[in-house]
Amino acid sequence: MILTVPHHKTRQQAIEILNAAPDLFSGVAGPSIEIVDEKREWTGSRMAFSFTGKVGFIAVPVSGTIDVDDVNITVMSDLPPMVRTYVGDDKVASGIEKQLRRLL
Repeated sequence: MILTVPHHKTRQQAIEILNAAPDLFSGVAGPSIEIVDEKREWTGSRMAFSFTGKVGFIAVPVSGTIDVDDVNITVMSDLPPMVRTYVGDDKVASGIEKQLRRLL
């Protein structure tokens, strides 16, 4: 999945907002999915992320990158097959886009 969302901040402001957001991934695939073991690591204007999405006893690891440039934020992730099958790329992308627009 590749998603590009425009922003109207400076690159540094956008990075600071994303870095400080405690709920960056919460709710993007639905309200019943708990996000645990979240990790973020910045290298320049690229953030590598990983977390585990849990529903009941099912836990699915997710990872990817977020690139911030002067006008866009680009999210890249190979969603696990279980997520693509039961949630769908479109729903996840829509949730991420809504979350990014809310933050920025």
